[in-house]
Formats: sequence, C-alpha cells, structure tokens
Amino acid sequence: MPPPDVSMQPFAPQHAALPYQAYRLLLDRGPVHRLPVADGLTTWVVCGHETARRLLADPRLSIDPASTTCEMREKLQALATEEKQSLAGRHLLSTDPPDHTRMRKITSRALTARKINALRPKVEEIACELLDALAGRTTADLLTEYALPLTVRVLCDLLGLPPAGVDVFHQLGWLVVRGDAEDDESFKGVIASLAAYFAEVRDHPEVLRADGLMRLLLQAHADQEITDGELNSLLFQLFFAGHESTSYFIANAIAALRQHPDQWNLLCGNLSLIDAAVEEMLRYEGSVKSATWRFATEPVEADGALIGPGEPLLIVFAAANRDTGHVSDPDHLDITRPPSAHLSFGHGAHHCLGHALGRLEAATALTTLISRYPTLQVDRAYEQLPWRSNIVMRGMSALPVRLAPEPAR
Repeated sequence: MPPPDVSMQPFAPQHAALPYQAYRLLLDRGPVHRLPVADGLTTWVVCGHETARRLLADPRLSIDPASTTCEMREKLQALATEEKQSLAGRHLLSTDPPDHTRMRKITSRALTARKINALRPKVEEIACELLDALAGRTTADLLTEYALPLTVRVLCDLLGLPPAGVDVFHQLGWLVVRGDAEDDESFKGVIASLAAYFAEVRDHPEVLRADGLMRLLLQAHADQEITDGELNSLLFQLFFAGHESTSYFIANAIAALRQHPDQWNLLCGNLSLIDAAVEEMLRYEGSVKSATWRFATEPVEADGALIGPGEPLLIVFAAANRDTGHVSDPDHLDITRPPSAHLSFGHGAHHCLGHALGRLEAATALTTLISRYPTLQVDRAYEQLPWRSNIVMRGMSALPVRLAPEPAR
C-alpha cells in the first residue's frame, strides 16, 4: 500500500506519525512551499536537501522566538512539548550568535572527541547491565527498559550528577518520551521538578568534585560567562536533548531494522557495519523530523518563494533526507549505502553539539542488543506501533518486543 498523501494535508500534528516515505511526497509541491500546521498557523516548509542545507546556514534566519511576533509565539506555545522546549528560556536552541556562540563554546568543553571516546566503556557497561536485567524475560519494552535508561544514565554521567540523579531523570524522562507531558500543566511540572533538582544538587560535593558538564556550567556562571537564566535554561535543554532524541532513535532503528529482515541479518552477521548502519538509519528513520523553528529577520528568497520578516519556517529533515536529487532510491534501507550527508543533526551554527555522543550510544545499544538477542521480534505490526504526534520528533511511546536469545551451541 502506498504511503498516505500528505502533500495537501496540514503538516502536523494529525499525521505526525506517518512513515517517513510520506514526507517525501511534500517534495512534489517543490523544495519550499507553505502549509497549514494548526488552526490559524501556516508555515513555510523547506523540503529540498540542497535548499534545506543552505537555509540552515543562512544568518538571516533566526532561531530566537523573539524574532517573530507575540501572536506567533503564542501560537507556537500551543503546540506540543518540543515546541514548548524551544520557548523555555535562552539556551542553544533559542539564541543566535553571538550569545549562541558564547554558550556553545562553554558547553562544547565537555563534548570533545576525547571525552566522548572516554565514555565508550561506560556506555557499553550500562547497555550490558540493562540487558542483564532482562535475562529470563520473554517480552520487554525496549524504549522504556533499554533505550531510555541507557541515555539517562549516560547523561547523568556526562553531567557529573550523584547516583540519585538517575532516578530523578528517569522518572521525568519517562513522562517525556511516553508523551505524558504534552499539556501545559504537565510540562510545567517537569520544568519545576528539574529546577528544584538542579537547585538541590548545584552545591553537592559529588557534583563539585566530578569532571562533569554541570560543574563546568557552574564554573562558567561563577566566572560570569553565563547568566542565572542561561544556566538554568542550558540545564533544562541538556535534560531534554540529552536523552529524548537518542532514546527515540535507538527504538526507531530497532523497529525499522526488524521490518527489513535482510538488513537486520546482514548486521547480525557483520557488526563491523554498525557505523554505516547508524548513518543510514539516521537518514532513513531519524528521530528528529524537522529543525526547531526558524524566523526570517529580513526578506529571504528561496527557490522562488519570498519569506517575509518574522515568518516561521520548518526545515523538514524527514523530506530532505529522502530527496531523490540527493540520494538514489531513498525509500530503500541499505546499511551498506555510502555516506549520504544526511541532515539529521542539522547543519551550520546550530549543528547538533551532541552528535558524536548520540552516534556512540546508538551504535553501542544496537551492537549489544544484537549480540544478545539476534532473533528478537517486534511484538506489533510496524504501522501499529504507538507513534507520538508532534512536529519535531519522530518517536514511539513504547517498543514492545519478544526476546529470543541465540540458542546455546
């Protein structure tokens, strides 16, 4: 059955869970066009790969909600959790240079290649522990019992939080990835709980001794490199960005690979393909469907469209990564495909700062899982999986599987 035609429907949220093949049909209307998003809200949608890449690096497009009107900000605020996150304070997803450059430089000190590589043994240890806990089970939810706790524990280690932080982050992360914090009150509750926790641990001896990102940010605050508000907003952003997208991606990759048994079996038989498989899965079934909102600060011409000052844009990775002008046979999953320069981590000044960590977590999670359970099966038809509905994220609220370890020889 061909994918539903979304080209003449509102972009979100009612068809946010459609398979990625459907988003390629947005390209039929051209690389840039306007679509309704919700009642009273229409946005420019950028679908072509070349155009998306160019606009992601265009300084005339602002990521700061202050660049648009109060009315537009109110409309965006009414959307799902991911849109609320981008409006919750001043952090890397809501500021432009030079403030963005200043904050990114501070945060990047904890995300160097050396520090990420040093985390590899810890990530492997956590993945093994989580799968050990499933021993003897015949079923499991690999989103909330594997992908989420893996990314939460790695995040707590990266931040340098005391052990109790894992329980706090896991409880709040559960609410986020399952979609239980969509409404305003629930989202405010998550933010309030995070604020209370961060206030409690900012002077904790373990945090002050650890070589973690939280201590680094606290020192930057003490040195007046960031303000009170920026410190809190950066910590909030790190919570959301540090677990949500990678948790979803790990689950997405497992589900899509099991939907393509030839690719699953190919990877099972040759785990040296894992890095190429992660790149192909990022292109094919990435967890971030579109960039956070952009707003034109002056007239911008793009492929014949004239985007006016203050008008919003959605740069749709889900479509750009399937642009036939960029990649051949884009609806075919091929883990041996040469790197395609996908846009799943963005491009330009706002290119995802945690891309190396996300790749490491995904590769480790998949390798460890496949080694333990090469014959596992997703316990629901792909189209019946509980995909969440929102604009930015592509993720499900649960991934039920049947576990079947490799028979003893």
